[in-house]
Amino acid sequence: MSTPDKSDFAGEEEGAGYATPTVDMIAAILLIALAGWYTWEALGFRSPGGWRTGPGLVPAAAGISLLVMAIGLGVTAWARRGQTMPALDPETDEDSIGDPVRTAMLVGVIFVYLLAMDGISFGLAGYVAGYYLVVGSFEITTILCLSVLMKIFWNGPLARILLCSVGWTIFLSLTFRNIFLISLPR
Repeated sequence: MSTPDKSDFAGEEEGAGYATPTVDMIAAILLIALAGWYTWEALGFRSPGGWRTGPGLVPAAAGISLLVMAIGLGVTAWARRGQTMPALDPETDEDSIGDPVRTAMLVGVIFVYLLAMDGISFGLAGYVAGYYLVVGSFEITTILCLSVLMKIFWNGPLARILLCSVGWTIFLSLTFRNIFLISLPR
């Protein structure tokens, strides 16, 4: 009679490490094809009120963003070809997910962000280089919230954190205010 294996079961993903560049490149090619088809179909929707009110606008934006991410995956896979990847260290990789203090900080920052969005109302509006721009409580609080969250969870260089926060907030603000014509808090 054989003795059963007494070792702990490790799931398929534990200790598996990162995907190889070949797998990432195949995934990137498939995602590019899928995103291209999806975007093509979304842009083919009838839009009787113009492209700003077309039913394919949001799906097209989602398809284009997936396309950009897939291209980024392909570029990084191409750059990593021939390199050996470091082994996955479950201790350090799990810390960011399971740390209750960081999770509590995330909940706290989001709570303060929502209170600030609800309680602060101010705005500056005017023309800059011929474009009507609005800077209100949404922009200020979102930049601050993203900066704090990125500092807590990423801890990268402050200049990059601010650049990402400001760039993403400007993108969101211009998209919602000028393309979707949706008012944001001021």
